[in-house]
Amino acid sequence: MSSIDTIGENRRLQQIYSALVNFGAESAVDNTLLGGPRRGFQRWVYRLPEPIPELSAATRTRILLEGLGPTYVKLGQIVSSQVNVLPDDWATQMDLLQNEVPTFPFEVARQLVEAELCAPLEQLYSEFSPTPMAAASLAQVHRARLHDGREVAVKIQRPNIDQQVHSDLGVARIMGRALETRSRWAREVGLRGMLDEFSTNLVEELDYYAEAYNMSRLTANMADLPGVHIAELHRDLSSKRVLTQEFVSGVKISNVAAIDAAGLDRAVIGENALRAAIKMLLIDGFFHADPHPGNLIVSLDTGVVTFLDCGMVGELSVAQRVNMIVLLWTVVQGDMTAMGQQLRALSQPFRPVDDAAFIRAFKRKMARYGEGSGADFKDILNAGMDVLRDNGLRLDPSLTLGMKAITQASSWFLPLAPPDRTFTAAAVEIVLEQAQATSTEVMVKEMLRKEATKVAGQAVHAAPEYLKSLVSWNNQLKKGKLTVSVDTSSLDNQMKEVRSIASMLMIALLVSGGIIGSAIAASALEGSASSMARYAQLAFFASLALGVVLVVIYTFRLLRRGPDDR
Repeated sequence: MSSIDTIGENRRLQQIYSALVNFGAESAVDNTLLGGPRRGFQRWVYRLPEPIPELSAATRTRILLEGLGPTYVKLGQIVSSQVNVLPDDWATQMDLLQNEVPTFPFEVARQLVEAELCAPLEQLYSEFSPTPMAAASLAQVHRARLHDGREVAVKIQRPNIDQQVHSDLGVARIMGRALETRSRWAREVGLRGMLDEFSTNLVEELDYYAEAYNMSRLTANMADLPGVHIAELHRDLSSKRVLTQEFVSGVKISNVAAIDAAGLDRAVIGENALRAAIKMLLIDGFFHADPHPGNLIVSLDTGVVTFLDCGMVGELSVAQRVNMIVLLWTVVQGDMTAMGQQLRALSQPFRPVDDAAFIRAFKRKMARYGEGSGADFKDILNAGMDVLRDNGLRLDPSLTLGMKAITQASSWFLPLAPPDRTFTAAAVEIVLEQAQATSTEVMVKEMLRKEATKVAGQAVHAAPEYLKSLVSWNNQLKKGKLTVSVDTSSLDNQMKEVRSIASMLMIALLVSGGIIGSAIAASALEGSASSMARYAQLAFFASLALGVVLVVIYTFRLLRRGPDDR
């Protein structure tokens, strides 16, 4: 890490610390009798015409996130997609993060576009609205018109956002490491891994070349699906920090009232959007990883659902896709034991795990979600995750985005679907439908072709050695002889060891015999003053000393060898 990065992270850490301290102090004061007088004094100092309202904890948290900047706004947006598990007040305030992010001035936007596309704004577009039509945590969007009359949306990255995001992510990693050393909860949820994954995806979102590629690939994958769309990309008016795409009008997919008022069939819209999400996630394995309602726009004229903001994508292997499909099937069947086994297969331990105890705990807690319970998939999955964590397990980090995407899909699908249409049943039906589609057959054949090419490449790489051997054998056969070489180097080493052990054994037997013989002789001549008695005693001690030396030598040789040799 460079000194510049370190300075930036230290400065950012101080800013975050100050903001959190102020937030905590203001929250503490507002919850006491001093809250009312404090707001009155503020009104008097700033000469405000209306009384300052008492802000809820959710509102203060939303203001805090906006004050901390784009990285933390992005975190709040991810939380806001989990509306089913948030109280109404918190859901409303977190949802505002997707719409009420502060904008930056038009002159700054003009300078950024002209610097990135290397031309004056009037030369690039026939019209360009100075007022942003939307502002997000990392960029803001302006409405414009091309010289051929087509309307477009121009996404412009916030100035100097990359430096701030990298500093924020560095601080987040520091805090993650510190929390994991001090908090059991942080270790159990794998906080560092979650932050690393979030950091990787956020950095990818800062590169609009990557988003342009994602748009093109998703467009090709969804070409055969009815009622869904990816906005058309204008590559000649796009760069690393500016993205020009087709202008899309409509309402968020969660705006059920507007959809009904337009006379559209909400069930068809929900099925079309879910079909696209499931195909991306479980059939193609390349998916939009942030399908919250703000990124799915429904045209009130046609009912077509457009997926926006393709900066965050995920990929799943074939094995991971199969495991997720089986997981959905176990929920449809209400087989909680099978669901527990499937979640176990998708997880990894963070401490020693008793699998039998895990299955018992899973069956005990999840029995309430069995067949006919009518529970929402998100509630079932959250309960299952709790059992995993309580038993020393957590989801494989590579699956986090996939699980997030599928729970987000369930949150907007259910308000659109008929009351008797469950998310898991619809998802499994779509998987079976898409598995039989022509496009899927082509995809599978292409995947097999790539795998066959990979195997063939490995074979070609090894082919020269095989050919050398074949030519050598062919020449020898023509001469009427075939020489076979056997590598006995390892056998020679083992024979040397056998001979060494045999020699040691013979010496040991001789020394043992000397010790025993001299001991018998010394005992027999005990009390005798003859020289024979002295020689017998001398031989006994000499044999004993030699035996000790041999034991030391053997022990030393044994310790020098590896475990396998021993």
